[in-house]
Amino acid sequence: MKRSMQGFTLVEISVILLALGLILPGAIVFWQLSERQRVTTVQVDVQQQTRDALVGYLHSNYRLPCPAADTYGVESCTEGGGLRQVGFVPWRTLGLPRPEAGALRYGVYREPSATSHEDRDLASAVDRMNPLRVRTPNPKPQNQDAPNDKAPPIPSVSTVQLGMTQSGNDAAPLNTACNAADSPPCPLGVARAVNLVDVCLALNTANDALIAPAGRLGAKMLGTRRSVAFALAAPGMLDADGDGKAFDGANATASSADPTFEAPGTVATSSYDDSVVAPSHAELFGELHCGAALSAISHAHFNAATGAFVMERALYDYRDQLFVAVKLAEANEAAAFAGVAGAAAGVLSAAKEMVSATADTTMSAGARAVQIGLAAAGIVAAAVGAGLSVVTTGLATAALIEAKQVHSDFATRTTAMTELAISINNNTLKADAIGY
Repeated sequence: MKRSMQGFTLVEISVILLALGLILPGAIVFWQLSERQRVTTVQVDVQQQTRDALVGYLHSNYRLPCPAADTYGVESCTEGGGLRQVGFVPWRTLGLPRPEAGALRYGVYREPSATSHEDRDLASAVDRMNPLRVRTPNPKPQNQDAPNDKAPPIPSVSTVQLGMTQSGNDAAPLNTACNAADSPPCPLGVARAVNLVDVCLALNTANDALIAPAGRLGAKMLGTRRSVAFALAAPGMLDADGDGKAFDGANATASSADPTFEAPGTVATSSYDDSVVAPSHAELFGELHCGAALSAISHAHFNAATGAFVMERALYDYRDQLFVAVKLAEANEAAAFAGVAGAAAGVLSAAKEMVSATADTTMSAGARAVQIGLAAAGIVAAAVGAGLSVVTTGLATAALIEAKQVHSDFATRTTAMTELAISINNNTLKADAIGY
């Protein structure tokens, strides 16, 4: 029996090909969407872990790490003799167990300044916050039997910005040299006073510029470059813009010379599928709870030191007033002694008149009797005046002794106030040195 040959007819093959043509594009689109969702999920997870690691590093080191020069993941703070502002995530420096984080582009805001309180380089640990504007009296005021020639300086309104500290030398403000174990705790030079408050001050001052300065890190938002504290860019699954680079748009061209990234939340299009995380200075400021810390530290130390300073000045001024009172008492005593001498002279003059009246016999007995009576009355009055002068002298002497005693006792208190003012000033510096 002859076996018949069977197979697909041309019509059947055409139907199959048509079905495949209808199914495959949908399958490919579904696969792309599924894969893009998977890649996006992984990237978002890596970005979030990296962001958390950066904030943790900031808490531990009081700065953000510099970008890495490559995907090996070790920070590198310089580039071509300048500051490195854009590179890759330094995942090894961060101790982040996600090597894939090394594929993320990373930028950090860097704006150094020779004046510490104006420094905004978030990748440098700098003692920016020195809130005291009160200086320790130098030389130390001394009590003596004269107006004090080394009185504390008269308090004056300071024109320096927040964060400037003055020591005993008006021309030499304190810099990064504070150590709570030293005495005084803040000589001029060590970087052991750096803490999170210094980061807060940098974030606060950098936030003043909403538009990113030229050459500083920014993200493209609404046609302008807005300042951001740091930026993390993850590439999409595809080279969406077809330029041969994994990153799209500004994320592909960001550099230390032009540190500009795309804005977070930029909608994915046919030419852009990256993901960007870029917290602003204000956002990081709030996350670190900087507001309450800066408010308390900026005023508490300064108020305590200023209060002691003003009180010390007031005590020395009052002591000088007591010195004037001593001199007045001395003058009163001298006047009393002069009164005694004047009264004695009056007694002698009255006695002379008595002798003269008695010896004069040329006048009539009645007239001479009147003269003798007046002379006797003069002697009595002069004697009374002399007695009162002696009493006044005693009172003046007692007042002088009391004035000197009060002056001496208060002088001891003013000296103690100087020691207290210096102690309070050093304690406030110490509080800044250890981060309180």
